[in-house]
Amino acid sequence: MPPVIRLQGVSKSYRMYDRPIDRLKEAVSFGRINRGRDFWALRDINLEVEPGTTLGILGRNGAGKSTMLQVVSGVLQPTTGTVETVGQVVLLQIGAGVNPDFTGRENVMLNGLMLGIPREKLLDRFEEIEAFADIGEFMDQPVRTYSSGMRARLGFAVAVNVEPDILIVDETLSVGDAIFKAMGIQKMLELRDRGTTILFVTHGTGMIKNFCNEALLLHRGEMLYRGGTAETMDRYQALLSSVEAQRNRQREDAGYEIEIQDDEDMEGPVFKENPELEERVPGLRHGTGEARIMSVEILDENERPVRMVDSLTTATARVHLQFTEDVKKSNLEITLRNKAGLDVFSTSTNALNTPLNNMRKGGRAIVDFTFEAWLQPGQYSVTAAVHSTKSRNTFLDWVDVAAVFKIERAKGQAAIPGLVRLPASAAVHDPDSAHRDA
Repeated sequence: MPPVIRLQGVSKSYRMYDRPIDRLKEAVSFGRINRGRDFWALRDINLEVEPGTTLGILGRNGAGKSTMLQVVSGVLQPTTGTVETVGQVVLLQIGAGVNPDFTGRENVMLNGLMLGIPREKLLDRFEEIEAFADIGEFMDQPVRTYSSGMRARLGFAVAVNVEPDILIVDETLSVGDAIFKAMGIQKMLELRDRGTTILFVTHGTGMIKNFCNEALLLHRGEMLYRGGTAETMDRYQALLSSVEAQRNRQREDAGYEIEIQDDEDMEGPVFKENPELEERVPGLRHGTGEARIMSVEILDENERPVRMVDSLTTATARVHLQFTEDVKKSNLEITLRNKAGLDVFSTSTNALNTPLNNMRKGGRAIVDFTFEAWLQPGQYSVTAAVHSTKSRNTFLDWVDVAAVFKIERAKGQAAIPGLVRLPASAAVHDPDSAHRDA
């Protein structure tokens, strides 16, 4: 059976610049001045996918998963190589193809028409799409008022109801609640049974194991392995273990170097940049660009970068921020979101009486938000945003899932049955004590 997706020698590079002005200088010089560097998100990918395949794609953040899906869907053109697809392709990605100023109803019609569906057919299916999205009266409200989960519901409802030949799902189910995830998986099972080819990216390996019949592993833009889901997940876990072991060795080396330094040589936190944040699609990052969130990391009680925090301990979200323009007053905000997509905690520099004032162009700041991790064990993500105090709705930069960490219950700690453990006390009163005999 001939493949419906064929990638031959596909590579994709991006031009990276340290400052926005460097991009302009290189452009106006018509390439005579070199101010940037090439970043290869994909390297020599060769892939064939047969009809009806459900292919899970695994890899760490920055491995090139989203780039590959965008290349397959035609959103991006490869730098080298060729891409061939057969039939209608639908890319389902958070924020992709959504106009925030249009209502949900208008976006449904717009997306359907862009996919080549006749208007009459869209109108016939609209009730089914609306019922699946299940966002109620928000269907007639601007999408900019939606939560990320509601955007995902709307996009998913349109994508699965147009019955594409190839459905590409990029982390869309990760922002929904449990009911939405169950509905989404059920709908994709129906599409799979009809012969739809599905490419599926998620950090939930359990979903890939239960849903996909094949999987591939990407690392630093290269395809390391393709095969059965169990074998691919074993290789993925081995890769994660190798990376974590390397990080531990680096921390140990750094700790040794710090111990032999004199106190007077010790400096404050080192400014860090995470290149993975620069690859974020518009749905996961937007803003005026007057400030840039360069990195977000989670620290333990000893201010060491970690990916895991014990419950009922203290943790710190450290945000590395750079300003590209003069900004008199701004407010940096973080929000913790659990695996179900629910915002469980939010704070900001203004709320904590540490405002960011008179930040100059090129200036940098490292902001620590320290909090008690009295949360139910599980995976959490950090959304970071900086906005002007003149308008809270005007973001200088907004990054979703800027960092991910896990909270584990420490040995001997009692379970947290709800979302959060609040400081509390109890008192027992006897309302009948006045009537008792002495």
